[in-house]
Amino acid sequence: MTFFAFLFKFAFFLFIAFLVFILWLAYRFYKQVTRVRRQFNPYDYQQQEANSTENTIIDNRPMEERYKQVIPDSEGEYVDFTEDDDTKSE
Repeated sequence: MTFFAFLFKFAFFLFIAFLVFILWLAYRFYKQVTRVRRQFNPYDYQQQEANSTENTIIDNRPMEERYKQVIPDSEGEYVDFTEDDDTKSE
């Protein structure tokens, strides 16, 4: 009986060790994928140059809000267009 108990405990230990190893591999794979995704994400502004001297505008709104029309079509500035004839003979 003790041999079977030892064999059962050893098999259980191997199963738990294998499960921990598989979970560790899945975690490492997830971290690698998120690192690569963050590298190629065009909307990730965390990797901007910190010593840039020009003004930078960062839009933190969600994508739905970014593309929403701000000024309705019924509003706007109307300008009369007149074409001037600037043909000068030299």
